[in-house]
Amino acid sequence: MNECRHLLEVYEPYGYEGPNPVHVHGSCVLRGPNGASYYLVNIDGVMELDQTAVMQLLILPRYNGDKIERAKESTCTVNIARVLPGITLSPDAAFAYTDIMHWGVGKIVPSNGSAR
Repeated sequence: MNECRHLLEVYEPYGYEGPNPVHVHGSCVLRGPNGASYYLVNIDGVMELDQTAVMQLLILPRYNGDKIERAKESTCTVNIARVLPGITLSPDAAFAYTDIMHWGVGKIVPSNGSAR
């Protein structure tokens, strides 16, 4: 499988003190409860938020008109949701809003090639 690697620059929350940019790799696109497409990324290593290890994030293009493909393949400003402790999202399972929490805003950039 050709894995998509990215750098995720965190702009908000402003008080975030962890690694920045965060190294992530794409897993799949999931359809959210509202029908929106989210890009599931796995964190290379571990990110700690509120004394809890976070292994997965969901990425959603921030601006109307930006498609999920832009977040997967190019540079895109995004909303970032964290997957809550005890939850692991996978390509073959639906998720609920109770599985995630909006966490921040940032920019995703490909790191395994040039941006298109």
